[in-house]
Amino acid sequence: MLHGAAVTPPPMKVGEEGTGTGGMGTGGMGTEGAGGAVGRTLAILRALRQLGTGAHPLAAISLRAGLPPATTHRYLQALLGEGAVVRPGPRGHYAYAETPHSFSDFPAVVPADPPTGLSSLPVRTELITLQSRTGQIALAYAAFLFGTPMRVCAEKALGAHGDRLSTASRAPLEALWRAPLETDASGWVIQSCLGDSTATRPPLRRIRENGFAVGPSPLTGRDVVAAPVWRGSTVAGAVSLLIAHRQARSAVVRDRLVAAVLDSASAISHQLTCGVAPAPSR
Repeated sequence: MLHGAAVTPPPMKVGEEGTGTGGMGTGGMGTEGAGGAVGRTLAILRALRQLGTGAHPLAAISLRAGLPPATTHRYLQALLGEGAVVRPGPRGHYAYAETPHSFSDFPAVVPADPPTGLSSLPVRTELITLQSRTGQIALAYAAFLFGTPMRVCAEKALGAHGDRLSTASRAPLEALWRAPLETDASGWVIQSCLGDSTATRPPLRRIRENGFAVGPSPLTGRDVVAAPVWRGSTVAGAVSLLIAHRQARSAVVRDRLVAAVLDSASAISHQLTCGVAPAPSR
């Protein structure tokens, strides 16, 4: 099944507000706009890293992030749920989690700093926001085009799905982690943007015209919604959501999830192209 708004480098607007529904935690980060949510989340994660190892009080994190205490607290609660922050030590103290969302079935074969720059704190922050907006598994794939062209997972946000994924069989997990571009929609959107003879095939040409793809996932019972990410005029990889089959069959739900993926792909493309994330809003 191939489904495919145009796959050309998206317009970049610093601080652009998103239109997705839903939210991160009980505070509803998504309703504040994806750009603002990413900026605030990134400011808090950066503050925790700058404060150093160990747990830090809310007041110190708020001051370093440049955000009001109430806003900082709300975002910290959401990040706790995502595993990006932990709460050790005294009550009201928080610490940065160095390796959130990891599980042993994913082999460590990706370089620490892929040449695409897709393994980074801003990208991870955007994925956490996407996962929280949608409740789905969010992945960022880097394109490796030497030898057999591959898509390799550089960052992920699993949310509540981590435990379930850890019990899946190894073969589909490995295919989810890394696979040739023709494997699924995450690779198809990359193929459609390469400008070679493969990209001229009618299904890929249709994906390029529409700007996204929907198709079966390596995991049983789940489909992929994917959109390309760009560094300037060069495709760098893809942003993907893993969704249940029933969600893919509902046009209303599918369109909402596609819009969320396109928002995140645009934001990550901005980060890769300009080297900056939207400034946090107060």
